[in-house]
Amino acid sequence: MTRQPTALAVLLFILCGIGTGIAILGSFGRFGLLTRTERALVVFDTPVPGLSAGAPVTFRGVALGRVEQVNVLPDPARGRTIIPVTIRVRPDLIRVIPPPGTSRPRRIALADLVRDGLQAHLHSQSLVVGRSGIDLDFAPGPSPPPHPGLSHLIEIPARESHWQVLRRTLATLPIHAMAAQWQQARADGRNIATRMDATLPPMRAGFLDVRDRAHATAAALNRAETQTGRAWAVTHTDIDHLQATARRQVHDRGADMSAVARGAHAVIVEARQVQADLRALDADTARTDLATTGRDIAAAGAALHDAARTVRRTPGVLLVGEGK
Repeated sequence: MTRQPTALAVLLFILCGIGTGIAILGSFGRFGLLTRTERALVVFDTPVPGLSAGAPVTFRGVALGRVEQVNVLPDPARGRTIIPVTIRVRPDLIRVIPPPGTSRPRRIALADLVRDGLQAHLHSQSLVVGRSGIDLDFAPGPSPPPHPGLSHLIEIPARESHWQVLRRTLATLPIHAMAAQWQQARADGRNIATRMDATLPPMRAGFLDVRDRAHATAAALNRAETQTGRAWAVTHTDIDHLQATARRQVHDRGADMSAVARGAHAVIVEARQVQADLRALDADTARTDLATTGRDIAAAGAALHDAARTVRRTPGVLLVGEGK
């Protein structure tokens, strides 16, 4: 007679199977029961389109965890809305390079990573379906301000990603104003084209006229240059003739001046001869002549004195003479 299994034995068998399955599931997988994970809070001040629970959390593309919860906290007093996102990550997957002298990279806690500059930003998983995820990375410079009082979890600072900045920039662009300006510029371009169509033919005619005048002026300048060259050649020939004539005249005048110099020398010689002759006169004879002349002058003076006395006494003598 075989023994039938009791209900207790069946229950124990089932419980052992369930325990074994749970142990197996806890031993394998990224977020098993034996895996050490940490929860953290990421607060976004900007919209997070496409982000939902279960979205991946990566570190430079390497899977690190997942999003657990996405909340929305409006703040009407300040006119803003903040979006706290709870994530669960495995910080043990991030190991810091040890300083020189140590052999193995050391594990670090999530708080230490945040203190070293760990920040979060939103990244797009697919532009087609619009899914987003959270990517973690170390960023230089100051961290964004924290949001205290929201949760007891460690807060990872959030910053805008490049595509968020691009999207915000495109959203704030004055598209309508730019379109209006483009339409205005297009209309102005058409007006300018119309004016140019009306203005260019006269301008072209004016340019052609100026070109013809320039050609005529150039031809006149060429003719004037030719005539000037010819006149200069004639003038140069005349100057050469004048120089030759001047040389001949200077040569002839030089001969005349030589003759004059010779005549002057002869005159000087004759003058010196006269001077010598004058010096050769007898000094005694000259004194005798001078004495005789002096006596004659004295006698003439006495006669004149007598005549004057006679005239004073008898003025008629001047008319009838002394004998009458």
